[in-house]
Amino acid sequence: FLNKSSFSVDAKENYIKLLQPFDPTNTGGLKLPAAEDFSWNEIGATYVSDNRKMLNFSLTARYGGYYNGDRLTLNGEVNYRVQPYGSLALVTTYNDIELPDPYNSARLLLIGPRFDFTFTDDLFFTSFIQYNNQIDNLNLNLRFQWRFAPVSDLFIVYTENSWAGDILNNSFGSPYAGDLRSKNRGLVVKLSYWFN
Repeated sequence: FLNKSSFSVDAKENYIKLLQPFDPTNTGGLKLPAAEDFSWNEIGATYVSDNRKMLNFSLTARYGGYYNGDRLTLNGEVNYRVQPYGSLALVTTYNDIELPDPYNSARLLLIGPRFDFTFTDDLFFTSFIQYNNQIDNLNLNLRFQWRFAPVSDLFIVYTENSWAGDILNNSFGSPYAGDLRSKNRGLVVKLSYWFN
């Protein structure tokens, strides 16, 4: 389009032969047997707004087969730039997978807000949170970056994964139940220096 937004439609043909048993929903259900062949078709449409704007977004919808069933996928991303200080973003993915009995069907949701902040030309901060109901996980990632010389940085990164539990009242059918207890956490310090 003249305003630099775009719209596209596509079709895909997929084929896979399983080398080992596989659960397409990863929910602990009955697995499809190894050595079986699967082929399916899917169609999709994507709209991307003008990314030169302070507020921009993209939307994608796909529908079609999926192994021996059907899948609807919806993706969305919204970005907002707060110049010159940083940006906010929200990325979401929803998959509605319908498989015939006795295999598990699933409604899977992934949500990831992100915040980037620029303190100065040399100091940066990024925070990223991601909720995934498929594996009952809430991930927090915080990164501080100090550019103390050209192509030379100090990074301090904190990451924590927690059981997400019934964060959405189990409305998406998560087979797991937790209470936001930490699964693991880590602190990483990385120094890179360019010798000239």
